[in-house]
Amino acid sequence: MAADPSYPLYPVLCIITAAFGLLALSTTFVRRSYNFGVAWLCLWLFVETLTNGINAIIWADNDDVKLYVYCDIVTHLQVVGSVVKPMSTLLITRRLYLIASLQSVELPSARARRADLLMNWTLGLVAPLLVAGPLYYIVQGVRFQVYEVFGCSSATVFSATTILLVRSWSIIPPLISVLIYYPKVFSTFHRHSRDVNRFLRTNNSVSRTNYFRILVLASVDVVLTLPKAIVSLVFEILVLRELKPRPNFYPGWHFIHTDWDPIGVSYHEMKINGKFNFVEIYWDQWSPLVLALVLFVLFGLTGEARASYWRIACFVGWWFGWKPSARDRRVAALDTIEFGAQAQVSEPALYADVGTPSSYVSSKTSAVGDREDKPV
Repeated sequence: MAADPSYPLYPVLCIITAAFGLLALSTTFVRRSYNFGVAWLCLWLFVETLTNGINAIIWADNDDVKLYVYCDIVTHLQVVGSVVKPMSTLLITRRLYLIASLQSVELPSARARRADLLMNWTLGLVAPLLVAGPLYYIVQGVRFQVYEVFGCSSATVFSATTILLVRSWSIIPPLISVLIYYPKVFSTFHRHSRDVNRFLRTNNSVSRTNYFRILVLASVDVVLTLPKAIVSLVFEILVLRELKPRPNFYPGWHFIHTDWDPIGVSYHEMKINGKFNFVEIYWDQWSPLVLALVLFVLFGLTGEARASYWRIACFVGWWFGWKPSARDRRVAALDTIEFGAQAQVSEPALYADVGTPSSYVSSKTSAVGDREDKPV
């Protein structure tokens, strides 16, 4: 019997939202017009919700340590995703800032476009891989840990070094977005909407509706990521200050990387380990699902998206010998005319210079707490 009384609600929703994310991502590829931040966020939400759903099925009623290679891959993907999401939000708000500043979204020179592309890939891929690789390994308390109900998860030691090397990536990018880019984006959108619309029309850029959709997506990600990350940071700092004796800034390489076997944490142990930690685990598991649903509602239900789904369905059906009727083709054509024409005028410039392409890493105190011979 599953430990979570709501089972199988969570894994079912994860699989469904992963499918939604794949549909939205396929729409982006079919259109051949990219906003790096949105496309990158969509990709990693698909990966995260899919793996979370698989984990919730495998470990629904147990905390058995198994599938070592799979857990190694998934836990490192979790760390990558914890950095990709806030970085994607930063890239999205930066793009909106360019539009709000009434500057051309298309950069003026090939050198500027290469620099912009380099920044996108550095923030969107290189930085997350750096965190999930050497930085995470420095503070990785055990190989991985397995939570009953939610499956394998990353594991870091409880120290100030962990806060600086891993936790901070969930706070700094959203703070930059909120403090630097958001004031200009919001003020322009609300106070100078006519100027923005005129600029968007004359520069063949993104429509005001899509501008608003992208802004909502970035805002939801900030709301889900930043407050929780700040609360977790404050909580961990307070706990570190109260511990007697006070732990070292860095426990030491030998201390961290010995007795490194993976551990299992039962659902009962999760609940008695403190309400905050219990809520934090649930928040980390459900927030990607919520964000993926928001992304699909904003970008996966438009007329252009439905037309793209129809083209994909026709392509797949063609392989099995199915051909749409004349009536179906007329309906699809009307859908494309009604919704697609405006998108062809309004969207490409937003994505033209970009190129083709949270979760927050929870504090895993049990990774050290369960090792009785190692005081933190």
